[in-house]
Amino acid sequence: MVPNNISVRRGARGRLRSIGVVVLLIAAALTVAGVAVVPLLFVLSAVGIARDSTVGYIVLIAEQQLVFGLVTVVYAIYTDVDLIAVRWPSLRSIGGAVVGVALLLGASQLMGVLLSQSGISGGTNQIERFARERPRLLLYLIPIAIVLIGPGEELLFRGGVQGRLRRSFTAVPAIVLASMLFGLVHVPAVVASSAVGVGSYVVTTVVLGLVLGALYEHTDNLLVPALAHGVYNAILFGALYVLLVG
Repeated sequence: MVPNNISVRRGARGRLRSIGVVVLLIAAALTVAGVAVVPLLFVLSAVGIARDSTVGYIVLIAEQQLVFGLVTVVYAIYTDVDLIAVRWPSLRSIGGAVVGVALLLGASQLMGVLLSQSGISGGTNQIERFARERPRLLLYLIPIAIVLIGPGEELLFRGGVQGRLRRSFTAVPAIVLASMLFGLVHVPAVVASSAVGVGSYVVTTVVLGLVLGALYEHTDNLLVPALAHGVYNAILFGALYVLLVG
């Protein structure tokens, strides 16, 4: 995945620096998203939209994903524009995305079975808890998953994080480290009755991150994991809607 004109700095100092940089990148994305949401909440309040309403929830999700993408693009522009490896989709890339969706669904199911057989009650995302009270939210989240959630998170974690790590690590450790950070960032979004439940959710997310990371490494095109991620989430939202409304 590393372009031929870019050297891979694999010394200990280069590796530690890469890890520090990507941690700061993630922290910057989360901080900017947290700061930017303050005036947004004032605007929503001014027009009579509650934060915990369906519209408010959608706006906040969209804001976070847009910030994730924007921070990554700005970082890439000022440091290494090749981190944003995006090409016009071909039949091969579309096929890769389809395979990616199948792998994500399979990995998710496998993790569910393993956790169930181990007697572990897995955690759930806050979106699911919110959607159980307002199922219609899921219908809006289906297109948002494809247009914003998939691209936003993949720009940050596969483009920015994995791409930067790939400058100092070989493929496997870069993918693993990026996936671990991807899982840890989801901790605040987990609803679980115990630390074990939170841990199980994080582990599952790490496994999904490994699939997405491998897709990016294989295709060197962010559109592939972004599309696979978005469609995977959209399928989950659609399935949950059908389950809730019958």
